[in-house]
Amino acid sequence: MQRLNGWLTAALATLLITLAMTVVIGWFEEGARAKGEVAVMRPEQNNRLTNVNLVDILADVPLREKLGHAEWNGNVLTLELIVSPGKSRPQFLFSDIGKLTGLAFREVTNIERLLVRISERGEERKTLLAAIDLRRSDAWLEDELQSMAYADPVHDEVWRQRLRLSFTRAWETRFGPVSGFSADALPTPAEAGEPEDVAN
Repeated sequence: MQRLNGWLTAALATLLITLAMTVVIGWFEEGARAKGEVAVMRPEQNNRLTNVNLVDILADVPLREKLGHAEWNGNVLTLELIVSPGKSRPQFLFSDIGKLTGLAFREVTNIERLLVRISERGEERKTLLAAIDLRRSDAWLEDELQSMAYADPVHDEVWRQRLRLSFTRAWETRFGPVSGFSADALPTPAEAGEPEDVAN
């Protein structure tokens, strides 16, 4: 009988502690709601980029090519698109650029500038092929972003200007001559006297 009483006492104590904890948690949640705080377990909306959600947001973009380096600094997102030797076509690259542009300026609200480097990964190093510089203030983004899926920025000077697209000589070696103003705008890192990035 004493053993049964001890068990009942322990069960009653556990029940009282559980009830007390439920009441206390309720008080905290009510206080948080009154202050306008968000509950910890509530899913966070990913419409603002941070260093915490950078990888998660980029992982959701269905790209043909791989992303290399990614950096979020201030309101500037800097990305590197890695081209595998011998496999990629320019239209695939610019399809990926279109998706990244849509993410930066339609889906995320706090990116003011998007910089994209297109690099080729070799056996021991990466070589810069082209660079793109986009800003939220670019007027064409409002009406022409959807058209980017069908654009040919390599041969269309209007699109090259919109993207502030510059090519290195390594691009021409890889994909052939580029007509227009920006074919030789960027020297390769070796020509500029800079060390090339070593692939990880």
